[in-house]
Amino acid sequence: MVSFVCPLDRLPLSDDLRCPKGHTYRLINGVYDFLQEESKNNDILEKVAPLYEDIWAPLGFLITGRTSYSSVLKDAASHSSGREFLDVGTGPGKIFDYVKCEQCYGLDISMRFLAILKRKRSRVTAVRGDAMSLPFADESFDGATSMFVVHMFPDPSKPISEISRVLKRGGRCSMGVLTKRGMIANVLSRWWKLELRPETYYVSISERFNLKTTSVRQMGPWSLINCVKS
Repeated sequence: MVSFVCPLDRLPLSDDLRCPKGHTYRLINGVYDFLQEESKNNDILEKVAPLYEDIWAPLGFLITGRTSYSSVLKDAASHSSGREFLDVGTGPGKIFDYVKCEQCYGLDISMRFLAILKRKRSRVTAVRGDAMSLPFADESFDGATSMFVVHMFPDPSKPISEISRVLKRGGRCSMGVLTKRGMIANVLSRWWKLELRPETYYVSISERFNLKTTSVRQMGPWSLINCVKS
C-alpha cells in the first residue's frame, strides 16, 4: 500500500492515522479523511454529483469541446496508467474505468463524490484531501492524472508541484485544463469565476516542476497535457 503522510508536515503516519506531532485523521465509511475541517465545495458540482459522470460532464464536454468525455479520459488513462496510480480531483472516479493500476487512489475534497466512487469502483482507495498538500510520501506513484481540476485553483502551480512531488522519476501524468482560447472559454470562465490562462502557462509551470510535456491534445478551450517526470 502507498504510504500516507501528514499533509501538514509530511511526517509518516501510524496505522491509526496519527502524526508524531499530534495531528490525527480518520477512516470514515471507507474513505481516508485528511481534512480536519469542512472545505468549501463547489455548490453546483455538489448538486449534480449523482448526474456528473453520465450526463453533466459528457454533455458539457460534447458542447464545449466537440468531443466525447470518455475519449479524453481514455487518452489520459492510456498515457498515465501505472502500478501505483493517483487521480487528483477524481470526483466519482470515472477515469478508473479505463486506468490499468494495481494500487489505485482517487482523491477529492467532496465526500459526496467519494461516496459515489466507493459505491461504483470499490477497488479504488478513496481519499479526502487537498490537492495543494497531498497526503502521500514523495515519489509514491508511477502514474497520475488531474482532469479538469487544476485550472480551478487561484494558483495552479501548487497542485502541479504536488503532483510532481508524489510522482516517481520516469512516472507519467496527464492534466486536463481549461485554457484561454476562444469565446467558449470566456463564457466558462465567467460561469465558474475563473482566471483564464494560456496553454503555454500550464506547460511552463509543469516543466518548472520537472514534468516534461510529451504531447498536447486540444479540444476547443480544453487541453490535455501529457507529461513525464524527469
